[in-house]
Amino acid sequence: MSRFHLKGLDTYRAISVIVVFVCHVELFKSRFGMSNFLKYDFFRYIGGITGVTLFFTLSGFLITYLLVIEKSKTNTISLKNFYLRRILRVWPLYFLIILISYLLIDYSPSFLTISLCLTIFPNIAHVLGAGWAVSPQIWSIGVEEQFYLFWPLIAKKSKNFLIIIILIFIIITALPHIILFLLNHFYPDPHIMSVTNKLFFGLKFNTMASGSFFAILYFKKVKIIEIVNKQLWLSYFLLIVPFYLWFSGFHMKYLNEELFSILFGISILVIASNTSIFNIDTKISLFLGKISYGIYMFHWIVLELMFRNKIFSNITENELLLNVLIYTSTLSISIVVSSFSYYYIEKPFLKLKERYNR
Repeated sequence: MSRFHLKGLDTYRAISVIVVFVCHVELFKSRFGMSNFLKYDFFRYIGGITGVTLFFTLSGFLITYLLVIEKSKTNTISLKNFYLRRILRVWPLYFLIILISYLLIDYSPSFLTISLCLTIFPNIAHVLGAGWAVSPQIWSIGVEEQFYLFWPLIAKKSKNFLIIIILIFIIITALPHIILFLLNHFYPDPHIMSVTNKLFFGLKFNTMASGSFFAILYFKKVKIIEIVNKQLWLSYFLLIVPFYLWFSGFHMKYLNEELFSILFGISILVIASNTSIFNIDTKISLFLGKISYGIYMFHWIVLELMFRNKIFSNITENELLLNVLIYTSTLSISIVVSSFSYYYIEKPFLKLKERYNR
C-alpha cells in the first residue's frame, strides 16, 4: 500500500492535541492551588474530551480508508499485517510512557492498574478508578486498540461495510441510555449505574465508527460530496461549524460527543475532498500533527514533573506573565521531547512498519 497524505488531517491532529494540552495545564493549575480557567465550561467539560473525540474521528476515518483501499486492491485484508502495523505504531511509545512515568514520578500502581494498563485495557482501568495516575491520558489508546482488534475482521468479511458501521454507531450510542433506563426502573443501584455510565464513557467505538462512515463515503466518492463541493459557501460552512460550536462552548447534555463526531466527520470529508477550499495545512501544523502522538503521550509527564517540583512557585505575582511562562515552557519542552521521540524512537519502528504495507 503506497503512502499518501490527506489534506488537513495533520492540522486537525495538531488542533486536537493542543486543546487537550491546554485543558490539562488548567487541570494542573487547579490541582496545585493556582488560579485557573476551570470555572469556564469549555475547560471543565468540553475542551479536552471534544479534542479526544476529534482524535477518535480522525483515527476511524484514516484507518478505515486504508482498509477499504487495501481490500479494493487485493480483494482481501491482511489481518497479520494490520495488527503488526498497529503494534509498531502504538506500542513502543505507549509502553515507554508507562516505564518513564513510573521511573520519574513517585508512584506505586496497584496490581489491577498494572494488569489492565500493561494489556490493552487502560480505559477500563480508568473507568474503575485504577487508571495510570501519572499518565492517565493513555486511557484513549485502549479505546483505539480494542476497536481495531475487531474492525479489520469486520471490514474483511463484511459485504456491506457501510450498513455495519451505521448499526455499530446506533447500537453503541443507544445502548448505555437503554441500560441506564432499565437499571433506573428495575435495579436503581447508584454504584452499578455509575460504573455502567463510566464504562460506556470509556468505550468510544461510536465516535470511531462515525469517522469510518465518512471514510467510506470519501472512498466511494458518493454524489453528495460532488454536490457539496460545487457549493463553496456550503463547504466552508460545513468545515467551520464544528469548530465554531466547539470553541464557543456549545454543549448538549446528551449525545454531545456523538454530535461532534458527526460534525467532525463531515468537516474532515469536506477538507479532504474539496480542492477548491484553501489548504489549512501550514509547516507548523504539519509538524505538530506529525508529532502529535508524542505530544499527547509525553505532555502529562512534563506537567507532572514541573508542577510537582514547584517550578512555577513564587516566580511572579503577575498572573498574565505567569501563564505565559507556564504555557511556553511546558509546551516547548513537550514539543522538544516529542520531536526527539519521533525521530529517534518512533521513526525506526515506522520504517519497520512500512514492510507490512501492501
